[in-house]
Amino acid sequence: MNERIETIRALLEKEPRDVFLHYSLGKELTAAGDFDGALEAFAECTRLEEDYLPARVEAGKCLRAAGRLGEARRMFEAALAAAEAHDEPHTADAVRQQLEGLSDGNHSGRGGA
Repeated sequence: MNERIETIRALLEKEPRDVFLHYSLGKELTAAGDFDGALEAFAECTRLEEDYLPARVEAGKCLRAAGRLGEARRMFEAALAAAEAHDEPHTADAVRQQLEGLSDGNHSGRGGA
């Protein structure tokens, strides 16, 4: 297993309610191709802090990378609604770009947010 993943997991043992550590774990697991593990980490972020938008955006990217495009679209749409509800125009714009990427057939996992 990736050394960074192990380090984050060790830190989470000491700080299990640290939203950013769960987010970081999700990003590392996505990069390692462990999409289910990443989605669990992002879900834990939103369990701990419901309005943590970066986790929703990254969960959408993870779903897209896993080829789960319908779920990715729904996640991005939910993230967009949350960004708009919380008056976060930068995040809303980034999520719109992700949605446009899905429409254009761009499933590379790259792009803004």
